[in-house]
Amino acid sequence: MERVQQNPADIPQGGSPDNVAIADELLSRLGDIGDLPLEDRAAAYAQLHDELRTHLEGGDSELRP
Repeated sequence: MERVQQNPADIPQGGSPDNVAIADELLSRLGDIGDLPLEDRAAAYAQLHDELRTHLEGGDSELRP
């Protein structure tokens, strides 16, 4: 599975270091999900989706590894 790599030029100027770190973690986890057995991927994508939605909606919960 090809890994998604973030181009530093794609990071908006003035983005907070916390948001950049979260984006990096999400991209890393997204690549890791592709390495899971097929039957485990849907649950992993759903968990990642829920965590991203919570973060984007302003929740204070941290992303789980």
